[in-house]
Amino acid sequence: MRFCYRLDSVSVTSSDGHVLDQAGDRRQLIERILRTADELERRARALPVVLVLATRAGALRVSGRERVLIGRDRRCDIVLSDRRVSRFHAALVRSRGHWFIEDLGSRNGTRCGGKRLARRLLEDGDVVEIGEELIRVRLHVQ
Repeated sequence: MRFCYRLDSVSVTSSDGHVLDQAGDRRQLIERILRTADELERRARALPVVLVLATRAGALRVSGRERVLIGRDRRCDIVLSDRRVSRFHAALVRSRGHWFIEDLGSRNGTRCGGKRLARRLLEDGDVVEIGEELIRVRLHVQ
């Protein structure tokens, strides 16, 4: 399919040279584009996203987990020794192919981009602040 741009409109030419400019053809084209977009979105959601956390102590790759606890308690997956960190401070949660950070009711809060949060979708490159600890988030598609 080839797109031909004009100043006042866009016409689409099929591979056999047929110009799709009638209402029915446009409707079919729009439906096909929407089906393709839906399929691409479905495939993207199916790809596993690996979470990598970088701290002063090093990098931690999180895979095969749906929830990662962060806090001072030894039962947490990521243990931080800062006194401003609650025993169970925050959780990283995977939901529908995305990673979120949730504050678990901590006294001093969890911040991302300098803003206190309750729950937030994590994006590649985010820096999460928990107490004095800065955690850089890296998201990689496998």
